[in-house]
Amino acid sequence: MNLHSLFCPRSIAIVGASDTLFKWGAYIMSNILDGGFTGKVYPVSVSKSIVFGRETYKSVRDIEDKVDLVFITTPARTVMAVLEDCRDSGVTNVVMVTSGFSETGEDGSRMEKEVERFAIENGMYIVGPNTMGIVNTHCSLYATGSIVRPVPGGISIVAQSGNLGNQIMEWAEQEKIGIAKFVGSGNEGVLKVEDYLEYFMDDEDTSVVLMYIEGIDDGKRFMDVASRVTAKKPVIALKAGRTQSGSQAAQSHTGAMSGSHVIFESVMKQTGIVIARTPSELLSLSAAFDSFPVPADNRVGIITLGGGWGVVTADECEERDLSIPPLPDDVMEKLDKRLPPFWSKANPVDLVGQPDIVLFEESIEYMAASDSFDAIITLGMVGSKQFALRAAEAAMNLGNLSKAEYQKFKDNLDQYQMDFLDKIILITEKYGKPILPVSLAKTDYDEMVHQLKGSKYKLVIYGSPEEAVLCLQKMYHYSRYLAKRRN
Repeated sequence: MNLHSLFCPRSIAIVGASDTLFKWGAYIMSNILDGGFTGKVYPVSVSKSIVFGRETYKSVRDIEDKVDLVFITTPARTVMAVLEDCRDSGVTNVVMVTSGFSETGEDGSRMEKEVERFAIENGMYIVGPNTMGIVNTHCSLYATGSIVRPVPGGISIVAQSGNLGNQIMEWAEQEKIGIAKFVGSGNEGVLKVEDYLEYFMDDEDTSVVLMYIEGIDDGKRFMDVASRVTAKKPVIALKAGRTQSGSQAAQSHTGAMSGSHVIFESVMKQTGIVIARTPSELLSLSAAFDSFPVPADNRVGIITLGGGWGVVTADECEERDLSIPPLPDDVMEKLDKRLPPFWSKANPVDLVGQPDIVLFEESIEYMAASDSFDAIITLGMVGSKQFALRAAEAAMNLGNLSKAEYQKFKDNLDQYQMDFLDKIILITEKYGKPILPVSLAKTDYDEMVHQLKGSKYKLVIYGSPEEAVLCLQKMYHYSRYLAKRRN
């Protein structure tokens, strides 16, 4: 399905446009204008002549130029008349923010079916009703009910809860995780989750699809589309309504019939969809798939600044279907030349508390180059500068270090860390294996994702071993799924 002009419009009309705070017509229009959309924007209002400094139109029919996309924010009783105006003006793309349809009961369902029939008869693509809106960061289109500005990236989101989808984008913005497109699918009166999946499959901006689902109407079509999409790019999904209470809440929220969670989870596994359990896990997994190459197999090498974290990480790996193979002789010999006699001589590799960036880099490359490992987890180097800074701060407080010397020391540490992260990306590119860094201390480098200009890979910096291992497990399972399909 080609939804390009829906997500990449050259001109937009907002029916119900307003500059009165806390009205949907104001939310949508102010967000579009403030977000930097470069196309034409036409406010449509029967009560105001000027909105945000722009002359309004009484109807979509009155706009002389071609309109690619119309947002409807007026009450449900007005919607059919607006849709007729859109049809008569040659508009085929509509985002229906208006609520009061199938989520409200039988009368609302009848109105929604009328909208669906009209759309099918007139070849119209309608998002919603009861939607939060859409986003396309690659053309600076931010058209939702809340102001979020995630950086452009490769993750596209379809969410049957617009509020939850916006919260995920808010987290993404905070962590500098790149988002391509977002759609709050709402009640899915016309366009269904499968339609967005099908579009994202061939969308060049999308490398990973993230889904929040409460219910599916056409299970057979969903399986067919999902199976085709996962063969080309990862799909990460959170299915809500796992419990009876959650299922009932989903029906009152968007009118969705959630069905058996056990059956749906089985469908996701069959079609290669990666399953998330929480919204934060949904974003973390999507960032991993958008950043790293997937591992060829499940053999993990672990490098740690301290032995205890290596033990914990090894336990996590084995409990999540990941293997911790012994160190091969050639890697053992190389490390033996660089480490004190009392080092672990095993995988996990314990660097016995030596915060030597060069040593870490060499150890990572030794293991990445080995045919014995498919992925590397490294713990303790990222974030270790905090301990050095505290020692330097104490020395400054005691008069042994000037403020200028302290600042120079801090700047050098910042640069060392950036260089270290860049080096990991270069090693990832060289060997095509995911290398997952875990920071065990909060740093002022608080972005979750680190990028190196010109590289097709990025780094996700994890705050705990268990988060890194979970993401690696899911990437391995997806890699195994792809291998089965090829065979």
